[in-house]
Amino acid sequence: MNIKGVLIFVMLLTVTSIPIALRFSSNANSSYPLALKPLEQVKNVFRPLKAKNVSVEKILKTKRCVGCDLQDIDLSGEDLTGADFRNSDLTGANLKNSKLKDAKMAGVRLKDADLSNTDLDGADFIKSDLQGADLSGATLLNTSLVEADLSTATAKRTEFRDADLKGASLEKANLTGSFFTGAHLLEANLAGSNLTNANLRYANLRDADVTDVNFNGADLAFAILPDGTSPYGTTKY
Repeated sequence: MNIKGVLIFVMLLTVTSIPIALRFSSNANSSYPLALKPLEQVKNVFRPLKAKNVSVEKILKTKRCVGCDLQDIDLSGEDLTGADFRNSDLTGANLKNSKLKDAKMAGVRLKDADLSNTDLDGADFIKSDLQGADLSGATLLNTSLVEADLSTATAKRTEFRDADLKGASLEKANLTGSFFTGAHLLEANLAGSNLTNANLRYANLRDADVTDVNFNGADLAFAILPDGTSPYGTTKY
């Protein structure tokens, strides 16, 4: 092969190799942002909800405010039957004498809130935070409080009949004279709580923590105790 032929061959090889190189370079650059998209999607999923401030008038009209910032709000005496406040922050809220029957309150923060004499029958408080809340005189018939935190709460003469408190924390709560007839307290933490003169007839306390609980004058007739036994009659403490 003469020199002219060699030069032509080299030129052809060079010309054909440039588009291939450019194609690979383009693919490499375009694949990089594609690789980031899944990570961006994950970040979006875990991005916290933006706190919302809603007027009392709008809440009373819609009875719905999911994921809202409602700290220290005054809804005392209002009829909020069936309201939806899931995952909202009602820390320090005044709900005294209000009606929240069948309300959706799962994941709600009600720390130090006033719920005294409130109708909470059939409401859903699953995994809600009620630390230090005042539930004195409130009614919680058939209310779900599964894994809710009621530690240090005050619930004097409160109606918990047939309520589901499985796995709930009532540590150091004042439950004097309250009614837990038929309530489910399986695996509940009652350590250090005050159950003086409380009615626990037919209550299920299986595997509950009753360390240092004050059962003075409590009625435990037909209740299932933490060890699974069910005494006939009233157990004296």
